[in-house]
Amino acid sequence: MSTSAPYTPPAELITAAEKALAQANPGKLATALVLYQCYGGVTGGRSAVTGAELPPFEKCSTLVRAGWLAVAEAINTPVASVKGAPVVPPGQKPSVGRAVHYQRDEVVCAADITAVNDDGTVELLVKPPRFLPFTAANVSQAPTEAPVPGKWNWMPRV
Repeated sequence: MSTSAPYTPPAELITAAEKALAQANPGKLATALVLYQCYGGVTGGRSAVTGAELPPFEKCSTLVRAGWLAVAEAINTPVASVKGAPVVPPGQKPSVGRAVHYQRDEVVCAADITAVNDDGTVELLVKPPRFLPFTAANVSQAPTEAPVPGKWNWMPRV
């Protein structure tokens, strides 16, 4: 049985990892440590790949620490939704009092849901800019995140 040579990462990866760690904000490094500890808690303090005991974070290789730093930086990065994908925030459904957007011709208006109908459509109090509010009946949700005239959408997260 032959054994393969141990992996030697390219110098540019090490250099980039060292730079990322040197420039990292202390809060992100602390988050990286917590994430690494969570991983160890799930795996019983061992590598899920080799089964070897995990060293303390500070003793990990530069690439491992930079990898966990990258995770710490990525976890709060918003993920752009696929264009045309339906926008349904997890666990949310239309209910009375919820604020949504309503597309009136070319204008996106703020609106409040005043009733949810049995067929899934909603009644809205639409509040267009610079005009008096009006009601809209039996309004269905737009099929995608793109505004559609006469339909409502969840407000985008900012």
